[in-house]
Amino acid sequence: MKKYIILLMMLSFAGASCKKSFIELQDPTKISTTDLYSDANGLNLAVNAAYGTLQDIYGKGTSGTGMYLFTDVPSDNSNSLVSGAGLGDFDLFTVAPENVNLSTQWQSFYRCIARCNAIISRAPAVNMTAALRDRYIAECKFLRALCYFNAVRIWGGVPLVTKEIASVDESLSYGRESVTNVYAQIEKDLTEAEAVLPATYATTDLGRATSGAAKAMLGKVYLTEGKFDKCKSELTPLLPRASNVWGYDLLPNYGDVFLTTNEMNKEIIFAVRYTKGGFGTGSPFFNWFIPNQSGSTIATIGGGSGFNTIMQDLYDAFPSTDPRRALSIGTYVGGGINYYYTKKYTDLPANANDSNNDWIVIRYADVLLMYAEAENELNGPANAISYVNDVRRRAYGNTSNDLNDEQTSSQASMRLAIETERRLELNMEGHRWFDLLRTGRAITIMNASFAKYQTKNGANVIQISAPHNLLFPIPLREIQLNPKLTQNP
Repeated sequence: MKKYIILLMMLSFAGASCKKSFIELQDPTKISTTDLYSDANGLNLAVNAAYGTLQDIYGKGTSGTGMYLFTDVPSDNSNSLVSGAGLGDFDLFTVAPENVNLSTQWQSFYRCIARCNAIISRAPAVNMTAALRDRYIAECKFLRALCYFNAVRIWGGVPLVTKEIASVDESLSYGRESVTNVYAQIEKDLTEAEAVLPATYATTDLGRATSGAAKAMLGKVYLTEGKFDKCKSELTPLLPRASNVWGYDLLPNYGDVFLTTNEMNKEIIFAVRYTKGGFGTGSPFFNWFIPNQSGSTIATIGGGSGFNTIMQDLYDAFPSTDPRRALSIGTYVGGGINYYYTKKYTDLPANANDSNNDWIVIRYADVLLMYAEAENELNGPANAISYVNDVRRRAYGNTSNDLNDEQTSSQASMRLAIETERRLELNMEGHRWFDLLRTGRAITIMNASFAKYQTKNGANVIQISAPHNLLFPIPLREIQLNPKLTQNP
């Protein structure tokens, strides 16, 4: 999955006479859908193209906004130091419907969904082995579910399209579906995908969705919906460390999880894959996330953009003894100011915005903490403690920093301990805002963060007490194109 197939077709003309066929235009560099879905090789290319759209969704230097704008920047983890292109609006909760980043992300989601729908619809007619055909369909159901899971958390109810659209008129017939129905489709897709997908792949196919990825993602969906019993049941087979059928486990050293020389290690359950080298498939995160004030000091190629800069709030949240802070966060001093940046996407770019860093969508530490959360909600702290301590012991290298009695004295205190542990362990991996939404803590946490740090800087304190700040606007362009779409409050 690190290799992308580049197709080059040459157009040649025979004869010098001018005929009507000469002006019947057909782009010779594109494969027709009839040809693409005619055999196993074409179907494989189509599935690869569906995976390829994940780069637009999670971030790409040449196209694609990136999920970080919707998951980290609105939270108390980071902000955007760049005012242009509407990036800073996500930090200040001033995103307007015409913000181009909304449209870009919406279109990327539905491009992926459309490709998946076409494959799911057409694959049954392709002459190939049933096992491979079924696997391709299951992979696309996983990708479709992932897109809808992200979209429903960003916008609430969205158009639910599960079939290949044949015309513009048909595309304009879809309004916003209820949140309940969107989640029902996500559950259905992941359940069906899990039953078909393999547990592992050969090295050349690392990065494709597995049954373990579908199971972990479905567990996260259930947790988000508050279906704690189903979450716990779904995640239970993943829990035996290293001895589960997928081989998932925590790596001994926290920093090793994020090395470009150690991608798709046993802790990674699903990641969006990138390859640097001028192919248009490199990741932009290293250049995007380091301070723009640093110039070429940190990144010798491409400099920094400051799109996703760590806030003092996150830095201060780490105990000084927690090794994860030094492993996760770098500091650049410019003009007497400390700028914090994430070190999880460190690489030497081949070109600007062209690095090897994969985007980790879900990993094993996340599973352990999700299970602990579900267990605590169902039965209190007693049986949840060990899973949080597993994560902490890997971080600290010993048992002396296990959760204390105060943190585990009640369901409420344990709830806060898990919230904090998720923030520290999974920092800058695209979880914080969705975690705050899921637990109903977004308004409380963000108002406290704004008050603490903006007051200190003498700025006006922003408050997001209105519930409408918990959803982003439906892109204005989409509403203008489709009158059936309604805007969020």
